[in-house]
Amino acid sequence: MPRFEATGQVLETANGFSARVRVAPGPNGRPSFPLAVGSRAAAQERTNVLAGIAKRLRGIAARTELEELLTAAGEARTPKALADALKVADMLAAGETERVASGLAPTFEDFAKDWTSGGLRKKFPDHVREKDATRDVQVLRDYINPVIGPTHIPDVTLEHAERVMAKLPEALAPRSRKLVAQCMRKVLSLAVYPGRHIASNPIPAEWMPKVPRSANKAKAYLFPEEDAKLLSCKLVDLERRIAYGVLAREGMRASELALLRWRDVDLKHGRVRLDENKTDDPRAWALSPDVTRTLGWWKKRAGGEDGDLVVRFDLANAVWWFRGAADWKPDDGPKGRGDLRTAGITRPELFERSKARQPIRVHDLRATFVTVSLANGKTEQWVSDRTGHRSSAMLALYSRQARTWAELGLGELRPLDALLPEMRKAGGRGPSALDRHWTLGSRAGAIPGAPAARSAAFSAVPEKGRPVARLAKPSYVGSNPIHASGGG
Repeated sequence: MPRFEATGQVLETANGFSARVRVAPGPNGRPSFPLAVGSRAAAQERTNVLAGIAKRLRGIAARTELEELLTAAGEARTPKALADALKVADMLAAGETERVASGLAPTFEDFAKDWTSGGLRKKFPDHVREKDATRDVQVLRDYINPVIGPTHIPDVTLEHAERVMAKLPEALAPRSRKLVAQCMRKVLSLAVYPGRHIASNPIPAEWMPKVPRSANKAKAYLFPEEDAKLLSCKLVDLERRIAYGVLAREGMRASELALLRWRDVDLKHGRVRLDENKTDDPRAWALSPDVTRTLGWWKKRAGGEDGDLVVRFDLANAVWWFRGAADWKPDDGPKGRGDLRTAGITRPELFERSKARQPIRVHDLRATFVTVSLANGKTEQWVSDRTGHRSSAMLALYSRQARTWAELGLGELRPLDALLPEMRKAGGRGPSALDRHWTLGSRAGAIPGAPAARSAAFSAVPEKGRPVARLAKPSYVGSNPIHASGGG
């Protein structure tokens, strides 16, 4: 290669300043680069920087790469942008990259963090939707970043994705493996747009893992008497009990309840609206009267304002509070015991983890809502208005356990306000369960002519002069596990 000396010259035009820098020998080896500066002194200083970069990378970087880097350095409007360009020059000189685009682009880990932290949404609110990123943060931290986190976005290939999948633990369930793949592909999709760091996604849709039907695990959920036992246990935090009760009686996702604010709840008319949710499909529905009364009482007790969250504890970690530690033993004491065990609910099925079954989750309270509703004659449309399910196929997954629920005569869950002892003590309890007819037809949407749930499992027990429905202990408890094979 002919020897030449990298030099720079400041040019001033009507459009501002530019730098003519020699990047190659010959008459065409001194192209001009726009400068994002406001004075001739600053222009001269920036020109010197560009000339220094060109001299340093002579014989190392291809001319096209060198010109791309000088363009980025000249157009840098902030000290950070200029520092980033100089960092890329260091990478090229050290042989750490051959592409300027790779050096200028963020690493996979940094770009993914910008997404999960909400920074990308702030920059591009029209193209990046708000979401609960708790699960994505965990997947990135545990499985993806250790393998490809330091790789710059333009350098990520399909082989990198396959390397991540190959390093996943063998025991990881098929659905969890697919979740890892989805997270990787989502980050790279955002890197295409609005990130504009790459032209196309290196992970094709056809590559995504398929989940076999055999991967569906049985999922446990609570019997009505267990639900009543949990919600009436004063040893369990009141706010958590209210959250559990609302999820099991209204069917919304835990992530939706976590974002719910008092301005979204119309206590006067008993209505809730979810304008922002997982499916980006705003929905609203009439709350169950007992839930309306409970929320009204809770808002007054908590001093809630319109902009305040209805539930203030971190629902992202609700499974820890709800189920407790997987390896908890009675000798371990209260730490890790979980709210279920604290309330005396110890049915082994709820805590079992095997190839065919997974332990109960907070999400299964939503599955409980669907099962109970279908078992008691509610229509699919009535259910989907509340859950946001978009297809009958998703709801059909609950049909078998709904039939079992109906055959066992379990009826509906008891009214939430009748189960909270704090609410009864404060005089905020609504009509008794008997007065509210809390079997078939107590809420809109029942199918006319559908068989009513058996009432033999319940007995009226007077309480302070008022009749109230109490659950009689059924003979089937512990012998007929009810489980779900799917959920949405």
